[in-house]
Amino acid sequence: MLKPFGYNPRVWNVFHSVSFGYFANMALPRMGEVARCGTIKKTDKVEFEQAFGTVVTERMSDLVVLFLLVIFVFVWKANFFGTFIKKEIFLPLGSKIGYSALWLWFICSVIVFTAIFWFFAKKFPENIVIKKLIKVLKGFKDGLFSIYRMDDKWLFIFYTFIIWLLYWLMAYIVFFAMDATKGLSPVDGIFVLVAGSFGMVAPVQSGFGAYHWIVSRALMIYGISKANALLYATLIHETQTLMVIIMGIISSYWLFVKKGYLKKQ
Repeated sequence: MLKPFGYNPRVWNVFHSVSFGYFANMALPRMGEVARCGTIKKTDKVEFEQAFGTVVTERMSDLVVLFLLVIFVFVWKANFFGTFIKKEIFLPLGSKIGYSALWLWFICSVIVFTAIFWFFAKKFPENIVIKKLIKVLKGFKDGLFSIYRMDDKWLFIFYTFIIWLLYWLMAYIVFFAMDATKGLSPVDGIFVLVAGSFGMVAPVQSGFGAYHWIVSRALMIYGISKANALLYATLIHETQTLMVIIMGIISSYWLFVKKGYLKKQ
């Protein structure tokens, strides 16, 4: 996604920046995206705004896949899966976040900011702050639409598919680790993946608590006890968290100590 802008970052640098980003998410929700872009800027001189735009595009691609999976599980067993998704995910999240007020506030803020910025850009086109903001917005826009400039769009789509295939395998294979869940089907694995994905996007560090609650509630509709459902959710989440911690420490060592990238100007 960065190649259309003339960047060709080293694979190891990108790998460690992503690992460091996941590690940073454990400190503050969504902090990892910023840390990842800041790191790749230092290691490979990639403009932060363009890097952040590509990250937003990645997240939008993930949302599209998640939306398609929601439709799939809803159509497959509308009464069974659909009721749970509505009652246990959409309604609780909507009541806690306050979708109407949130969207109204967001739209109004964008309109007001755009109007103020347009006024000052016309009034003071040579102002150094205005120029900087224009540069930032242009870089973000370029990164956001980077998917349209890629030479290998189908390869990007294929990679996205592979990533979500592995997410599904992570949910499905762990079924066989417990007697209570080993009888569940591959489609049930997709349902648990969808439920868990909503838990991971909740505004808490690495989905702690939210993931466990939603996944356990999803498994309980199969007649699985609350204790076993929580055990399954904990088994997946905590092993993943352990991997993030281990790789985060390794990547932090690589970036900060071994290579000393962040000390370079």
